[in-house]
Amino acid sequence: MILFRRMGEALSQIEDREWVLLALETLGVLVGILIAFELQEWGARRNEWAKHRELMERLFEESETDVSIMRDMRDTLKPMVRREQAFAARLGTGQCPSDNEFQAITTLTVMPALSPPTSVYQELMGAGGLSSIERKDVREHVAQFHTDLEWSQRQIDYFREYANTDRPVPVSDPRVRTRFDPTQDEPEVSTFDGKALCSDQGFNNRVATATRAHTVFLSYFEGPLEDAISVCVRLGDTLGHECAPTYGGPLKGDDAQIAAKAAANMRKELTSNHYQP
Repeated sequence: MILFRRMGEALSQIEDREWVLLALETLGVLVGILIAFELQEWGARRNEWAKHRELMERLFEESETDVSIMRDMRDTLKPMVRREQAFAARLGTGQCPSDNEFQAITTLTVMPALSPPTSVYQELMGAGGLSSIERKDVREHVAQFHTDLEWSQRQIDYFREYANTDRPVPVSDPRVRTRFDPTQDEPEVSTFDGKALCSDQGFNNRVATATRAHTVFLSYFEGPLEDAISVCVRLGDTLGHECAPTYGGPLKGDDAQIAAKAAANMRKELTSNHYQP
Protein backbone atom coordinates (compact mmCIF):
# COMPACT_ATOMS: atom_id res chain seq x y z
CA MET A 1 0.00 0.00 0.00
CA ILE A 2 2.83 2.37 0.85
CA LEU A 3 4.35 1.71 -2.61
CA PHE A 4 1.09 2.53 -4.42
CA ARG A 5 0.62 5.67 -2.27
CA ARG A 6 4.10 6.92 -3.17
CA MET A 7 3.55 6.20 -6.86
CA GLY A 8 0.25 8.13 -6.76
CA GLU A 9 1.96 11.08 -5.10
CA ALA A 10 4.76 11.04 -7.71
CA LEU A 11 2.31 10.90 -10.60
CA SER A 12 0.23 13.73 -9.15
CA GLN A 13 3.29 15.97 -9.28
CA ILE A 14 3.70 15.51 -13.07
CA GLU A 15 2.34 18.52 -14.88
CA ASP A 16 -0.01 18.27 -17.87
CA ARG A 17 2.75 19.53 -20.21
CA GLU A 18 5.01 16.70 -19.09
CA TRP A 19 2.23 14.17 -19.74
CA VAL A 20 1.93 15.44 -23.29
CA LEU A 21 5.67 15.15 -23.84
CA LEU A 22 5.67 11.62 -22.42
CA ALA A 23 2.81 10.64 -24.73
CA LEU A 24 4.60 12.10 -27.73
CA GLU A 25 7.81 10.27 -26.86
CA THR A 26 5.90 6.98 -26.50
CA LEU A 27 4.11 7.59 -29.77
CA GLY A 28 7.42 8.33 -31.47
CA VAL A 29 8.90 5.07 -30.24
CA LEU A 30 5.86 3.10 -31.48
CA VAL A 31 5.95 4.82 -34.87
CA GLY A 32 9.66 4.11 -35.15
CA ILE A 33 9.09 0.43 -34.39
CA LEU A 34 6.28 0.23 -36.97
CA ILE A 35 8.42 1.95 -39.62
CA ALA A 36 11.28 -0.45 -38.91
CA PHE A 37 8.97 -3.45 -39.31
CA GLU A 38 7.55 -1.99 -42.53
CA LEU A 39 11.02 -1.37 -43.93
CA GLN A 40 12.01 -4.92 -43.03
CA GLU A 41 8.92 -6.27 -44.79
CA TRP A 42 9.56 -4.05 -47.81
CA GLY A 43 13.14 -5.26 -47.98
CA ALA A 44 12.04 -8.90 -47.76
CA ARG A 45 9.44 -8.38 -50.50
CA ARG A 46 12.02 -6.67 -52.67
CA ASN A 47 14.46 -9.54 -52.22
CA GLU A 48 11.73 -12.05 -53.07
CA TRP A 49 10.80 -10.06 -56.17
CA ALA A 50 14.45 -9.89 -57.25
CA LYS A 51 14.84 -13.65 -56.78
CA HIS A 52 11.63 -14.31 -58.70
CA ARG A 53 12.71 -11.96 -61.50
CA GLU A 54 16.05 -13.78 -61.73
CA LEU A 55 14.26 -17.13 -61.88
CA MET A 56 11.95 -15.87 -64.65
CA GLU A 57 14.95 -14.58 -66.60
CA ARG A 58 16.60 -17.99 -66.32
CA LEU A 59 13.37 -19.74 -67.30
CA PHE A 60 13.17 -17.51 -70.38
CA GLU A 61 16.77 -18.31 -71.29
CA GLU A 62 16.00 -22.01 -70.84
CA SER A 63 13.01 -21.67 -73.17
CA GLU A 64 15.29 -20.13 -75.82
CA THR A 65 17.70 -23.03 -75.38
CA ASP A 66 14.82 -25.52 -75.67
CA VAL A 67 13.78 -23.88 -78.94
CA SER A 68 17.35 -23.99 -80.26
CA ILE A 69 17.92 -27.65 -79.42
CA MET A 70 14.61 -28.93 -80.76
CA ARG A 71 14.85 -26.74 -83.86
CA ASP A 72 18.31 -28.11 -84.62
CA MET A 73 17.15 -31.71 -84.23
CA ARG A 74 14.02 -31.03 -86.31
CA ASP A 75 16.14 -29.45 -89.03
CA THR A 76 18.42 -32.50 -89.01
CA LEU A 77 15.57 -35.00 -89.24
CA LYS A 78 13.33 -33.19 -91.71
CA PRO A 79 15.48 -33.57 -94.87
CA MET A 80 16.10 -37.21 -93.97
CA VAL A 81 12.38 -37.90 -93.74
CA ARG A 82 11.71 -36.11 -97.03
CA ARG A 83 14.25 -38.29 -98.83
CA GLU A 84 12.76 -41.38 -97.23
CA GLN A 85 9.24 -40.35 -98.24
CA ALA A 86 10.33 -39.82 -101.84
CA PHE A 87 12.05 -43.22 -101.85
CA ALA A 88 9.03 -45.00 -100.36
CA ALA A 89 6.69 -43.25 -102.79
CA ARG A 90 8.71 -44.48 -105.78
CA LEU A 91 8.68 -48.01 -104.45
CA GLY A 92 4.94 -47.74 -103.94
CA THR A 93 4.37 -46.89 -107.61
CA GLY A 94 6.38 -49.89 -108.79
CA GLN A 95 9.55 -47.94 -109.62
CA CYS A 96 13.01 -49.05 -108.50
CA PRO A 97 15.05 -46.13 -107.14
CA SER A 98 18.64 -45.59 -108.21
CA ASP A 99 21.59 -46.90 -106.21
CA ASN A 100 22.19 -43.42 -104.79
CA GLU A 101 18.55 -43.07 -103.73
CA PHE A 102 18.84 -46.30 -101.77
CA GLN A 103 20.92 -44.40 -99.22
CA ALA A 104 17.61 -43.00 -97.95
CA ILE A 105 16.87 -46.22 -96.08
CA THR A 106 20.09 -45.91 -94.08
CA THR A 107 18.53 -43.04 -92.07
CA LEU A 108 15.21 -44.72 -91.28
CA THR A 109 16.55 -45.80 -87.90
CA VAL A 110 17.97 -42.38 -86.97
CA MET A 111 15.84 -41.58 -83.94
CA PRO A 112 17.55 -39.25 -81.47
CA ALA A 113 16.25 -38.70 -77.96
CA LEU A 114 14.27 -35.58 -77.15
CA SER A 115 15.90 -34.11 -74.08
CA PRO A 116 15.93 -30.29 -73.94
CA PRO A 117 17.04 -28.82 -70.59
CA THR A 118 14.34 -28.42 -67.95
CA SER A 119 16.39 -27.79 -64.81
CA VAL A 120 15.10 -24.23 -64.28
CA TYR A 121 11.52 -25.43 -64.71
CA GLN A 122 12.14 -28.16 -62.13
CA GLU A 123 13.64 -25.56 -59.80
CA LEU A 124 10.56 -23.39 -60.25
CA MET A 125 8.26 -26.31 -59.46
CA GLY A 126 10.26 -27.04 -56.31
CA ALA A 127 10.15 -23.39 -55.20
CA GLY A 128 6.39 -22.95 -55.19
CA GLY A 129 5.21 -24.15 -58.56
CA LEU A 130 3.68 -22.30 -61.48
CA SER A 131 1.50 -20.21 -59.16
CA SER A 132 4.46 -17.85 -58.73
CA ILE A 133 4.08 -16.80 -62.39
CA GLU A 134 1.72 -13.84 -62.37
CA ARG A 135 0.11 -14.22 -65.79
CA LYS A 136 -2.35 -17.05 -66.22
CA ASP A 137 -1.68 -17.46 -69.95
CA VAL A 138 2.04 -17.95 -69.28
CA ARG A 139 1.34 -20.49 -66.55
CA GLU A 140 -0.96 -22.47 -68.83
CA HIS A 141 1.43 -22.49 -71.79
CA VAL A 142 4.44 -23.47 -69.66
CA ALA A 143 2.41 -26.34 -68.20
CA GLN A 144 1.17 -27.38 -71.65
CA PHE A 145 4.70 -27.42 -73.09
CA HIS A 146 6.07 -29.67 -70.37
CA THR A 147 3.04 -31.97 -70.55
CA ASP A 148 3.42 -32.35 -74.32
CA LEU A 149 7.18 -32.75 -73.97
CA GLU A 150 6.82 -35.59 -71.49
CA TRP A 151 4.25 -37.34 -73.69
CA SER A 152 6.43 -36.96 -76.80
CA GLN A 153 9.44 -38.33 -74.93
CA ARG A 154 7.50 -41.47 -74.02
CA GLN A 155 6.40 -41.94 -77.64
CA ILE A 156 9.94 -41.39 -78.90
CA ASP A 157 11.25 -44.05 -76.53
CA TYR A 158 8.76 -46.50 -78.03
CA PHE A 159 9.75 -45.65 -81.61
CA ARG A 160 13.45 -45.90 -80.81
CA GLU A 161 12.92 -49.41 -79.47
CA TYR A 162 10.94 -50.31 -82.59
CA ALA A 163 13.65 -48.95 -84.91
CA ASN A 164 16.24 -51.30 -83.46
CA THR A 165 14.09 -54.41 -83.88
CA ASP A 166 12.57 -54.03 -87.35
CA ARG A 167 15.00 -52.67 -89.93
CA PRO A 168 13.96 -52.57 -93.62
CA VAL A 169 17.17 -54.45 -94.45
CA PRO A 170 18.86 -56.32 -91.58
CA VAL A 171 22.66 -56.11 -91.54
CA SER A 172 22.74 -59.87 -92.03
CA ASP A 173 20.84 -59.61 -95.35
CA PRO A 174 23.19 -60.59 -98.24
CA ARG A 175 21.55 -57.94 -100.45
CA VAL A 176 23.33 -55.22 -98.50
CA ARG A 177 27.07 -54.80 -98.06
CA THR A 178 28.39 -52.52 -95.35
CA ARG A 179 31.95 -51.35 -94.94
CA PHE A 180 33.78 -48.85 -92.79
CA ASP A 181 35.41 -45.88 -94.56
CA PRO A 182 37.10 -43.38 -92.20
CA THR A 183 37.50 -40.85 -95.05
CA GLN A 184 33.73 -40.34 -95.31
CA ASP A 185 31.59 -38.00 -93.20
CA GLU A 186 29.49 -41.06 -92.40
CA PRO A 187 32.10 -43.84 -92.12
CA GLU A 188 29.53 -46.66 -92.29
CA VAL A 189 28.99 -47.03 -96.04
CA SER A 190 26.32 -49.38 -97.36
CA THR A 191 25.66 -50.57 -100.91
CA PHE A 192 22.46 -52.34 -101.90
CA ASP A 193 21.35 -54.83 -104.50
CA GLY A 194 18.52 -52.58 -105.56
CA LYS A 195 17.11 -54.84 -108.23
CA ALA A 196 16.73 -57.75 -105.84
CA LEU A 197 15.28 -55.60 -103.07
CA CYS A 198 12.78 -53.80 -105.31
CA SER A 199 11.28 -57.15 -106.33
CA ASP A 200 10.88 -58.17 -102.67
CA GLN A 201 7.40 -57.23 -101.47
CA GLY A 202 8.43 -57.79 -97.86
CA PHE A 203 11.16 -55.15 -98.28
CA ASN A 204 8.64 -52.74 -99.84
CA ASN A 205 6.28 -53.30 -96.92
CA ARG A 206 9.01 -52.71 -94.35
CA VAL A 207 10.12 -49.49 -96.06
CA ALA A 208 6.55 -48.18 -96.15
CA THR A 209 6.05 -49.00 -92.47
CA ALA A 210 9.41 -47.58 -91.39
CA THR A 211 8.89 -44.39 -93.41
CA ARG A 212 5.50 -43.86 -91.86
CA ALA A 213 7.03 -44.42 -88.40
CA HIS A 214 9.82 -41.93 -89.09
CA THR A 215 7.28 -39.36 -90.31
CA VAL A 216 5.31 -39.73 -87.07
CA PHE A 217 8.57 -39.63 -85.10
CA LEU A 218 9.40 -36.26 -86.65
CA SER A 219 6.05 -34.88 -85.47
CA TYR A 220 7.09 -35.57 -81.87
CA PHE A 221 9.78 -32.92 -82.34
CA GLU A 222 7.63 -30.48 -84.30
CA GLY A 223 4.76 -30.38 -81.76
CA PRO A 224 6.83 -29.60 -78.64
CA LEU A 225 8.90 -27.14 -80.69
CA GLU A 226 5.77 -25.11 -81.48
CA ASP A 227 4.85 -25.19 -77.78
CA ALA A 228 8.37 -24.09 -76.83
CA ILE A 229 8.22 -21.15 -79.24
CA SER A 230 4.89 -20.04 -77.74
CA VAL A 231 6.32 -20.27 -74.21
CA CYS A 232 9.42 -18.33 -75.27
CA VAL A 233 7.29 -15.56 -76.82
CA ARG A 234 5.02 -15.24 -73.77
CA LEU A 235 7.79 -15.39 -71.19
CA GLY A 236 9.73 -12.83 -73.18
CA ASP A 237 6.70 -10.54 -73.22
CA THR A 238 6.46 -10.60 -69.42
CA LEU A 239 10.13 -9.61 -69.16
CA GLY A 240 10.31 -7.15 -72.04
CA HIS A 241 12.43 -9.49 -74.20
CA GLU A 242 12.08 -10.90 -77.69
CA CYS A 243 12.33 -14.64 -78.26
CA ALA A 244 15.57 -14.72 -80.24
CA PRO A 245 17.68 -17.83 -79.50
CA THR A 246 21.42 -17.21 -79.60
CA TYR A 247 22.32 -20.72 -80.69
CA GLY A 248 21.25 -21.23 -84.28
CA GLY A 249 20.20 -17.62 -84.76
CA PRO A 250 16.82 -15.89 -84.54
CA LEU A 251 13.59 -17.54 -85.59
CA LYS A 252 12.91 -17.55 -89.31
CA GLY A 253 10.67 -19.16 -91.90
CA ASP A 254 7.91 -21.32 -90.45
CA ASP A 255 9.29 -20.83 -86.94
CA ALA A 256 9.02 -17.05 -87.26
CA GLN A 257 5.42 -17.48 -88.43
CA ILE A 258 4.68 -19.68 -85.40
CA ALA A 259 6.15 -16.98 -83.14
CA ALA A 260 4.14 -14.25 -84.88
CA LYS A 261 0.93 -16.27 -84.52
CA ALA A 262 1.68 -16.93 -80.83
CA ALA A 263 2.27 -13.19 -80.25
CA ALA A 264 -0.96 -12.27 -82.06
CA ASN A 265 -2.96 -14.79 -80.03
CA MET A 266 -1.36 -13.53 -76.84
CA ARG A 267 -2.27 -9.90 -77.57
CA LYS A 268 -5.81 -10.87 -78.51
CA GLU A 269 -6.25 -12.89 -75.32
CA LEU A 270 -4.87 -10.17 -73.07
CA THR A 271 -6.90 -7.43 -74.77
CA SER A 272 -10.14 -9.38 -74.50
CA ASN A 273 -9.38 -10.22 -70.84
CA HIS A 274 -9.64 -13.90 -71.75
CA TYR A 275 -6.80 -14.45 -69.30
CA GLN A 276 -6.57 -12.66 -66.01
CA PRO A 277 -3.39 -12.51 -63.90
